[in-house]
Amino acid sequence: MVVKIIELIGISKKDFEDAVGEAVRRSSKTVKNISGVDVVGQSCKVEKGKITEYKAHVKVAFVVEE
Repeated sequence: MVVKIIELIGISKKDFEDAVGEAVRRSSKTVKNISGVDVVGQSCKVEKGKITEYKAHVKVAFVVEE
């Protein structure tokens, strides 16, 4: 078995959990066999003293088909 890892940044206006979910949801449209996700980091965009976007830097692992 071979597993490949890609790095993505998921973005949400709701929260970090949704940002991670967005990365997985969007990548699963084109990447098959996703087997796991590792959250590498988190950050936020701030405007006028308020958080406007949550960003999750993730590594998505998937099994390479033969």
